[in-house]
Amino acid sequence: MSLLNNASSFLASALRYPRGFHAVTTRSARPACPKLLELYDFEACPYCRKVREALCELDLDYVSHPVAQGSPRRERLKRTGGKVQVPYLVDPNHRTALYESDDIVAYLYHQYGPKDHSGSLFFQIPRPLNDGLSFLASAARLGRGSRCRVPNTRRRLKPLELFNMEGSPYCRKVREVLCELDLEFRVRNVPRGSPQREELARLGGKVQVPFLIDPNTGTAMYESEEIVAYLEKRYGTVAARSEE
Repeated sequence: MSLLNNASSFLASALRYPRGFHAVTTRSARPACPKLLELYDFEACPYCRKVREALCELDLDYVSHPVAQGSPRRERLKRTGGKVQVPYLVDPNHRTALYESDDIVAYLYHQYGPKDHSGSLFFQIPRPLNDGLSFLASAARLGRGSRCRVPNTRRRLKPLELFNMEGSPYCRKVREVLCELDLEFRVRNVPRGSPQREELARLGGKVQVPFLIDPNTGTAMYESEEIVAYLEKRYGTVAARSEE
């Protein structure tokens, strides 16, 4: 099962390559963002994937609010944005909030990207082909990250932190489980070329993703399989959550 899981995740990455692997620009090339961006999404959504890729390519951190099917957080999304639709981006730095993946990506590149959009395949690949490849990437994962298995109704839980590269097949497996367990998390993107890789090396001892930090338990760990096992054990049942 693990072999098939890895193979389908590698296929999803291959279908989107090189999206979500390399930094088009980095945080060192622009003023710091005092407030984190927020993204309402779920992992299996092909439109959300395009936004997450852009956030990674622009070396932007953000807070992920998973709203997979069955998540009670969908009510918050409706109150906040007016409808249950993803992706939905909130940028508190510029008091901007918007739906529609292509509009969001264009906004992110306009606000945080290089002025000539150099290096971005979003502006080079025709929209039907871009969308089609993203749908195929979702299909390769057979619905993983589309449904909430354990609704999170506890407010005391601090967001987890994930050092992430959107195109990594191993990071994808962790994000899927975080989404299925309805866990909010801070995405700390470390695409190739990101200066934040130095922070990752300082915290964990090496530049490798995924790297998960759980401030609720003081746990920090590498290796996707071990992270998934930890998340399932700690947060994978209502009984486990009741111990928090």
